[in-house]
Amino acid sequence: MQDEKEYKPFEPKAKEDKVAYKRRKEKWESEKKKQEKDSNIDHRRFNTTLHPKQIMTSFKKGIHKGEYKQEDLITCYRVILAKLLADPDLSDESFLSMYSVIQNRAQEVYSRRSKRLKRIR
Repeated sequence: MQDEKEYKPFEPKAKEDKVAYKRRKEKWESEKKKQEKDSNIDHRRFNTTLHPKQIMTSFKKGIHKGEYKQEDLITCYRVILAKLLADPDLSDESFLSMYSVIQNRAQEVYSRRSKRLKRIR
């Protein structure tokens, strides 16, 4: 009976000694370190691919909100017109249809201005 051990009541392991707790803690600490690294994103480069439709809708919204100056809009118009003129595949009919839309709108603006000036005089 010398080998017989003394009876000890069951005592659960301390929380820090449990394997599952240690694994969760290690994972938590590694995620925390990873998030700290990710919070400093000044060194990263972000590349996005914008589709033409996205650019067009954002440009339209910006125009409606009045985010662009008149000089910037005229510059955009000149660049677009130069690109259209340089495109050899562009047919005369399509170019004339675009010009007719612009011409009609410009005439509307001129007529509104002339009416306003007549009222003032």
